[in-house]
Amino acid sequence: MNTPDQSNIINHLRFLVVAVLSLVLMFVDVRTKLLNNFRFYVETALYPILALADSPNSLSRLVTTQFKSHSDLIKENEELAEENYMQKADLLRLRALEAENAAMRKLLNSAEQPASKRLFSKVIDVDSNPYLKRVVVNQGTNAGVYQGMPVVTDTGLVGQVISVNYNFSRVLLITDQNCSVPVMNSRTHVRSIATGSGLDNELLINNVPRSTDIQIGDQLITSGLGGVYPEGYPVATVSSIGYSETQPFALVKAKPAVDMDKMRYVLMFFYNNVDNDQNDGVKPKQPSDGKVILRQKKIKTLIDSLSISNAPENDQAQEQNSQKEQPEHVE
Repeated sequence: MNTPDQSNIINHLRFLVVAVLSLVLMFVDVRTKLLNNFRFYVETALYPILALADSPNSLSRLVTTQFKSHSDLIKENEELAEENYMQKADLLRLRALEAENAAMRKLLNSAEQPASKRLFSKVIDVDSNPYLKRVVVNQGTNAGVYQGMPVVTDTGLVGQVISVNYNFSRVLLITDQNCSVPVMNSRTHVRSIATGSGLDNELLINNVPRSTDIQIGDQLITSGLGGVYPEGYPVATVSSIGYSETQPFALVKAKPAVDMDKMRYVLMFFYNNVDNDQNDGVKPKQPSDGKVILRQKKIKTLIDSLSISNAPENDQAQEQNSQKEQPEHVE
């Protein structure tokens, strides 16, 4: 029979063997990924058990959803109807402004900007590296996404596409330190550059002279310079302004218009792409000033008449010069 001391030793040995085996398996799994298939099959086999264990919670959520009070549904319906009515009114105002803008562009002999096609997509992953501000969306080359494509939400600018695969794309956020956006102050129309600081709620506005008219609360929008981002989309709001006697530029910080942590859906713009050539954009008219055209015709006619009248005189002068240059023959 085993004594109590021997039983304790055997138990300790068993624990030691199990601990070592666990550490070895963890090391092998992390380094070589050999246990991925095994884990997949185990999770597949245990899925019915997990579903059964979670069934009370799923059933309670289903009952709560199904037995939602009738008054809440009526209230929600009224709110949605009111919101829909307001949006229709805003849409009518937008169409009137577009017509007015088109008429002004024709008067200024300027080309109309074609409407950009937009693509709805969902954020499916966030980069785990805290120093990289990037997300992954569920649209790729199968939907026409291209590298450099601008990305926005209903509140403002998000960033641009930096890599594309068939089914998904990686988006560089404006808060990343490697991202810079040409912006313009909507109040003073002063242009500057907004650069990511690496923080989710902060942008740096670089090279702003101390004499520049800028205030806390000013809204910064895309200026359209560079041809990467469309013009007029909100980027950030100025949150702080600092001055130093030893620095010629002010230290300006701004808060992004989009909350990157709560972002779930985005819109991808087909902006400055080759496909935009197919849009019905109106090209600027050629100069058609009648006075200018008549003046040009008169000048051309005068030049032609002078060249024709001088032609015989030039021919006679050339004949005389040729006769003088010929040597005299002495018999």
